[in-house]
Amino acid sequence: AVVSTQSGHYGRGSVNGKEVLSGKLFASIVCDESTWTLEDHEDNCRIIRIFLVKGNKTPQSCWTSLLQDKYPADMDTLDKMQKKILQERYQSENPGFDFSQAEVTGNYQNGGPTLS
Repeated sequence: AVVSTQSGHYGRGSVNGKEVLSGKLFASIVCDESTWTLEDHEDNCRIIRIFLVKGNKTPQSCWTSLLQDKYPADMDTLDKMQKKILQERYQSENPGFDFSQAEVTGNYQNGGPTLS
């Protein structure tokens, strides 16, 4: 398997000379901290496991797809990710409180409300 990223914005992967992933990533990544592995599984099945470390780790930077024009996130999964990011934001802004069991409702897309 051959995998490369260029300037943290472009991803390309191939297995046995066949391209399996190519395009502009949704946003920048930290190349040195990101990994791509090829795993053998039952029934001669292979899985590419991709772990990307986002360059922008703010709550507003939730990716809606892997590539800019391909592989959109499942909307239910995206919804859960945005809620989790908002809970993590509240936890970091209020270290004396436990938000792990909090139910997030209302405006949580794009990082939630601006608190001043």
